[in-house]
Amino acid sequence: MIEAWVTSTSLKRGGSFRGSELGAETRPCQAQWLRNVASVMFYDYYEPDAAHIAAFLGEMELGRLVTVSADGTPHIGLYPFVARDETVEIHLNAADEQVVDLRAHPRCLFEVDDALGVIPSYWVHPENAVMATAYHRTVVLDCRASIDADPQAIAEQQGRLMARYQPEGGYRPIDPNDRMYTAMIAKLVALTLDVRTVRAKFKLAQNRTEQQRSSVAHHLRTRGRVLDDRAAAAIESTLT
Repeated sequence: MIEAWVTSTSLKRGGSFRGSELGAETRPCQAQWLRNVASVMFYDYYEPDAAHIAAFLGEMELGRLVTVSADGTPHIGLYPFVARDETVEIHLNAADEQVVDLRAHPRCLFEVDDALGVIPSYWVHPENAVMATAYHRTVVLDCRASIDADPQAIAEQQGRLMARYQPEGGYRPIDPNDRMYTAMIAKLVALTLDVRTVRAKFKLAQNRTEQQRSSVAHHLRTRGRVLDDRAAAAIESTLT
């Protein structure tokens, strides 16, 4: 399995990412299925390798579950998650419309992204509007969901979620027989998303020269919007 700490392995045509420079805490995330990454969304120079996808999933704290109802209505929800083995784990309220969707159609998408921002065209070219663009990191997992309402399974999953998001402890062990937890556990279901394919796109100006990327990063830091330092660090992580 891949242990998803941030690495500095090379990307296809894109230099290397030194993801720790992005400033976010990275948590361990094991995911064997990341060895079988499907083709990138569009241009292959935006394609991260499996180690960087795993590191990204370990860094990001929320993901979007996309489901479709029996009548074709799409639904989306934003959830904390744990990626382990060949699955993603989340929990929902048992009465949630997405649970109803998944009972009818188990296939779903789980999407995790980091929207870094946009830049004006003249940072790259004095006249060409085509150069205006957006930067982001995006991973889309095509999954098949299973639903478990067993209190013990829910409690164990909650324990894994707490271990990821609150590793320092500070809470009583989650036991379905503990009266402090019984009522809440009864309202939940544990979802296991079996990942079938992975698509990813880290759009960080890899189609530009290193000089242009350095210039864009400088402009971002000078502009100083909320996410600009983070975007600059992400672009700089592609430089050799």
